[in-house]
Amino acid sequence: MNKQYIKKGVAVILSVLMTASLLVGCGKSGEEKNPQPTDPVETNQQGGENKTGGEDEGKELSGTLTFMHFNPDEGPALAKAFEDKYPGVKVEVEIITDQNDTYLNAITANIRTGTDVPDVFAAEAAFVKRLVNVDGGYEDLSQAPYNAEDLNDKLLPFTIDIGRSEDGKIRALSHQGTPSAIGYKRSLATEHLGTDDPDEIAKMFASKEKILETAEKLDKAGVNIFPGWNEVMRIYLGARDKGWVVDGKLVIDDKVHEMIDLVKELRDKGYEGEINAWTNQWSAAIEDEENFAWAIPTWGLRWIIISSMEGELENPKASAGEWGLAHASTPYSWGGTWFGISQDSENKELAWEFIKFLTLDEEQAEKHARETGDFTSNLAVIDKLANDDEFVHSLIGQNPYVFYKPIIDQIKGDLLTQYDGTIESAFQNAMDSYLAGNITKDQMFADFKAKVRDAFPDLEVE
Repeated sequence: MNKQYIKKGVAVILSVLMTASLLVGCGKSGEEKNPQPTDPVETNQQGGENKTGGEDEGKELSGTLTFMHFNPDEGPALAKAFEDKYPGVKVEVEIITDQNDTYLNAITANIRTGTDVPDVFAAEAAFVKRLVNVDGGYEDLSQAPYNAEDLNDKLLPFTIDIGRSEDGKIRALSHQGTPSAIGYKRSLATEHLGTDDPDEIAKMFASKEKILETAEKLDKAGVNIFPGWNEVMRIYLGARDKGWVVDGKLVIDDKVHEMIDLVKELRDKGYEGEINAWTNQWSAAIEDEENFAWAIPTWGLRWIIISSMEGELENPKASAGEWGLAHASTPYSWGGTWFGISQDSENKELAWEFIKFLTLDEEQAEKHARETGDFTSNLAVIDKLANDDEFVHSLIGQNPYVFYKPIIDQIKGDLLTQYDGTIESAFQNAMDSYLAGNITKDQMFADFKAKVRDAFPDLEVE
């Protein structure tokens, strides 16, 4: 998930709210099995016949594997799941939290010095592009014996593309898909917009003009369309044609310009709540009657909505049907975790078995999806759950797989760059000053570009 915007908040939520029995994380797919964290979601059906497919069924594995992760809940849970399936394997887990780039700096330093580099290490969306491009970092999984290029019919293609380095090689794979949408409060929709139907709500967010029209209606009732401008940013960044950097040059896409004008108008007219994402006020707004919609990725049902609602972790059904999901004007993805093998690993065969376990086990992917509501990257399981009429997420009264499946092929995996975390932080800081009325729009762009130049002297910034 996105570092500055996402993980800081999630890390706080996880550390405070999770109990020892909760698993955090993401479920996966294809060939081996992997129990995932959290126990966020209640569905109307438990279980179902699971199967483990793949050529490694029944394989005996043994040995010791080192594994580094930034999430203190997910990392150990994934390791234990692998050990449970293969009793002859021991996974030694090292956790370094990712706040303030601590994890990224640590693993990068280890790679550059060649010391204490784990066999397998994780990367999140905010910095996966940096790690796949670090010299001496991740192993090339496109080559034999891994042959990861053959996985496009097994895993979501956009997640595979995100794990590619600039030379086109696959170096990391994700165990989850993170298509995203607009989450909204059904009661407010019915009362103030005349319907809570997801298709009708989607029409009300289909363009800049429609968003402003909807915001005006809500404002008359004393309701903010969004708690803050960060929601709009998250949606619009996924609608771009080009990422922040193309061919060594900073690119400010037309959609970014449109988004700037939209959030400025929302702010000036008092249509959004002026609440910064991942603050206590932002979480508290989940349960109020003054804020209507959030940018919600697949994992956000659990870690943005449910975890912010009092008592919901213990009783996820308490707010059954209170929220709905509607499609944004353009499909987008937000967040995700990838795993790769160290080039220096002396245990690459076992490391690859672990990567396959995290990404290709159908049995575990389905189990995790049913227990947590997470969205797997496994195409076979996506198809299966999308065709299961009884698989309904209690919070939204919808089957997330039916909802997300039509848009997953439209998500642009090539929008992510290795510069995103720093650039988006600089952009948000400049925008905050602009929206507060402290600087002009021209000054905002000047400040933003200056910070990008300082951070990345080799980039061309006009």
